[in-house]
Amino acid sequence: MRNRAEPKSNFRGTNRHRRVRRGIGATAALLTMAAFAAGCSSGPPPSASLPLGAYAGYENVNGVAAVSKVIGRPVPQAMDFFDGRSWSLAVESPAQIVPAWNGTGYRMTWGVAMLPDTGASLAEGATGDYDHYFADIARYLVANHQGRSIIRLGWEFNGDWFPWSAATCPSCFVSYWRHIVVTMRSVHGADFLFTWNTSLGKFSLAPPSAYPGDAYVDIIGMDVYDNVPGVHRVSSRWRQLMDEPYGLRWLRSFALAHHKLVSFPEWGLGFPPDGGTDNPYFISHMAQFIKTQPGLASALYWNYGGSELVRAPRSSAAFARAFG
Repeated sequence: MRNRAEPKSNFRGTNRHRRVRRGIGATAALLTMAAFAAGCSSGPPPSASLPLGAYAGYENVNGVAAVSKVIGRPVPQAMDFFDGRSWSLAVESPAQIVPAWNGTGYRMTWGVAMLPDTGASLAEGATGDYDHYFADIARYLVANHQGRSIIRLGWEFNGDWFPWSAATCPSCFVSYWRHIVVTMRSVHGADFLFTWNTSLGKFSLAPPSAYPGDAYVDIIGMDVYDNVPGVHRVSSRWRQLMDEPYGLRWLRSFALAHHKLVSFPEWGLGFPPDGGTDNPYFISHMAQFIKTQPGLASALYWNYGGSELVRAPRSSAAFARAFG
């Protein structure tokens, strides 16, 4: 998100965090990556087959269904967040959250905090001190029908608003990320996909300086909101989102260069004062960009906290035309 006026410290459904069908599986992901490597690129996928989804608030299954209602068909994916305010909550909260989604058929993305609010550091994580917490999370997910889910680990690491900000020590972030991925993958029955998730733009560091390496990343994700401070013309706003350093053009080229799938774990109209208006131009252009990705893992609309489609009738109509 581009407007940082609201603190981002709650990993559940309040504030900005929240956070009968399957989308792509690991096999499909590997096939898509192989197509990248071979230089293949299919045309825009039909809307009905897009891995579209939403976040609508903590455990808000009905809120995701409201997005399905806009387009007149079920979306196949959804997202929620585990509570990362402490290590104990990080390990215990999946038992509260996962059951709300099991049985819905959604392919889930789980926001998994790399560090709690206090009392931990990237440097300690890089030594393996916290591996056992992530092993516990992985074991719970595998045992409860979520072994093939998408793990959105340490999202928006290029900013300074989370305790896992990579700007403090990029090499620590990379080493810690690798520890977590190896640990979670080692759990018997695990088939997770891991999303390396930037916020659009540079912010506190250039994202590539904290890239963990191709062996530890399955999906290149970017959070995209119609928040562009000081730019009011809708076409100019979109050009900036596309062309600024580490914007949308960079995302596409970086993912292709590394033979990775692309995702948009958060995208939406944004929030005042620099976004959040009813802007069908943004919705239609973002939808077109999403649909022309050669390998798309997920596109999750942020239908929450002021960015809801119900608040923006023209944008809702554009969303329906694009994805219905």
